Amino acid sequence: MQHFFVALAILLETIYVLLASASDYRANLLPFFALSATAALAAFFFARRASLRAALIWGALFRATVVFRAPDLSEDLYRYAWDGRVALSGVSPYARTPDDLSLAPLRNEDWEKSAHRDALSVYPPVSQAIFRVAAGAGNPRVLLKIFFGAADLSIVWLLSRFEGGLFGAALYAALPLPVFESAGMGHLDSAGVALLLAALLHLRRRRPAVAGAGFALSVMTKYFAGFAALTLARRGRLRFAGAAIAVASAVWAAGAGGGASPGAGLSNFATRWSGNSILYPAVESAVERSRLAPRAKAAYARWKSRRPERPWMEKPWPWFYPELFARVILAAGLGIALVAIAIRVPDPVRAAGASLGAFLLASPVLHPWYLLWVLPFAALFRNAAFLYLSVSAMFGYALLHPVAPFSPRVVLALEYVPFAALLALGVFRAGREAPPGRERREGGLVAYGSESEGGPVAPNLPGGSEGE
Repeated sequence: MQHFFVALAILLETIYVLLASASDYRANLLPFFALSATAALAAFFFARRASLRAALIWGALFRATVVFRAPDLSEDLYRYAWDGRVALSGVSPYARTPDDLSLAPLRNEDWEKSAHRDALSVYPPVSQAIFRVAAGAGNPRVLLKIFFGAADLSIVWLLSRFEGGLFGAALYAALPLPVFESAGMGHLDSAGVALLLAALLHLRRRRPAVAGAGFALSVMTKYFAGFAALTLARRGRLRFAGAAIAVASAVWAAGAGGGASPGAGLSNFATRWSGNSILYPAVESAVERSRLAPRAKAAYARWKSRRPERPWMEKPWPWFYPELFARVILAAGLGIALVAIAIRVPDPVRAAGASLGAFLLASPVLHPWYLLWVLPFAALFRNAAFLYLSVSAMFGYALLHPVAPFSPRVVLALEYVPFAALLALGVFRAGREAPPGRERREGGLVAYGSESEGGPVAPNLPGGSEGE
């Protein structure tokens, strides 16, 4: 068995060497998909046999292997380096877009390769601090990839601290999504996820103030963590909430020190961007077919005509368009789901995973690296649906860089049809296996919400033990 485990680990390392050394994947997505799928399959067998020490050592090697690869499938790393360069010059990235002519003397390769140069930065203050430090140290892109790869490896150790977390830790160490997105493409999400998991550990150990501070830092690294706020605050109560608010306020104030609010660019992101979502296009199509936006606009016009003119009455006119209505409907549905999860799921770790899963499904944008926020929970609780989505999300790159035969319909079908089937199966099994009287209280995204004596109620993947 020891030889088989070593062979698996060597196979995974060989795949990551191939991933790291291949030419620009924007023109070679088919080999990328094949290698990623093979690595994902091998990772499940790796996790069954890995000890924590082996998972950390091999996980570090996998990430080190891809850390020097150029980020060809995403331009985010270039924007991180540019924001750090701008901040180092004394200008707030929240105050000026990259295309602002006043920043022309700073332009370099990071500026040239940054996406959305007409938009203000949306990255929170903790992330901006990391960018600035990397910019000041020289070679920021490599330093950021090393830092985010190390943060990603810390998630492996953190997962092992949860009860029964060895298999999830080893699986996370070997899966291609975290290896490629954190150390390979250099996405910052791993830093925020690590802080969130640390906060959950402290909350479970009845250290609500420390948990609140860690949670605030996670939110100020990437705002996604905020969607777990309700369920964590309900468990941590006043000490958690007080610490979280105090730390977040202090960090926000520091981020606004350059004269612009860290939230200045958020409305642009929230109202403009979309892609690789299954619910948003469906809701938008329903809004358009029902003519909800023009009907609401006509109703507002009738209401306005019967009242004295006020300056503020002209401001709502730009709001009456289907895309915004669809986002508002999804936001309302998400709010209901988050409240239901906070009430029905007693364990904060499971509830946090369910909350983040609900957010990702409701989001109009679902880039592959966004799944890093739910993958640790899916690995910990062996949730087949979200584990599948975390693997198949790699196909989403075909929406950004089209390649035959992966048309948008094919990509969405590959991602979401099996995911929906696995999620439905998990709900069905949860209803059958949950102890009497708990089905209603722990419904919904029960993949994270059940705490039955037998463990996870979603379709189990091959389990792990200490092994070799």
